[in-house]
Amino acid sequence: MNFFKTMKITVLISSLFLILSVYYISKTDLKYGLEFSGGTELVVGFEGDLELENFRKRLSSLNIGKITVQSYDEEDYIIKIPVNEKESFDNNQIKNAISLLLDKYYSGVNPSIKQIDYIGPKVGQELVNNGLLAILYGSIAILIYVFIRFNFGFAFAAISALFHDFIIALFFIAFFEIEITLSTIAAILTVIGYSVNDTIVIFDRVRENLKMVKESPSEIINTSIKQTLSRTILTVVTVLIVLLPLFFYGGPQIEDFSLIMIIGVAIGTYSSIFFAPYIMFLISKGKLTKNVE
Repeated sequence: MNFFKTMKITVLISSLFLILSVYYISKTDLKYGLEFSGGTELVVGFEGDLELENFRKRLSSLNIGKITVQSYDEEDYIIKIPVNEKESFDNNQIKNAISLLLDKYYSGVNPSIKQIDYIGPKVGQELVNNGLLAILYGSIAILIYVFIRFNFGFAFAAISALFHDFIIALFFIAFFEIEITLSTIAAILTVIGYSVNDTIVIFDRVRENLKMVKESPSEIINTSIKQTLSRTILTVVTVLIVLLPLFFYGGPQIEDFSLIMIIGVAIGTYSSIFFAPYIMFLISKGKLTKNVE
């Protein structure tokens, strides 16, 4: 297979998809977890079956904010109450209101509040800023590292692939309505690191082949991808062997993290092979040709 010949098409498709992704993200309200939006989170346990829809309706009748309820495991549920901008409720008010409701309607299944956490909106905003700064500083560090090790064309291509992966991953987060939490940010940063590592492996082989092989730049890029393909496939398979069981059997706590990682690995592998090398070729074409000559 000639990977280089397909890159004009794949880069065009990626560019169009990036535009679509940016448009979709700008028109969509991202779901922020309580870590970022601020609010109260309770873990409530029951010793028996619970009619979840009925439980949601009764909690909504408390008028203490927009409440969401998610299954945590077989007998536990997470209740999330974002900060109410119109009316503020402290932790004790929320805990007392829910405790009274549990005693009134669910005393037969021995309800218990196992955990309660509160995050203020100011802390949430700080976490948003810190998450964005982590991505920005990571990108700058990668740019500096690749620039020192290779040259500007390689560095620009690596950073282009990084933002390609980040924006498309964010599109899928918005599309699947995945809640943005600290674990989501961790998954995105991990995916970025994975993608850049894969890209650098290919770039390193391109640099070596430029010194040893007298072929055109396009042929050298194609040869380099083929030489590293087995390593890329083995890495992807190994990572998926871990991620797929986590996604299907790890429970709701890490389901979103695993899904983002699976999507990110697929996007990162694609960009390392079909996106970054062609961007590098376009930026460094003249320099690559001189090296061959």
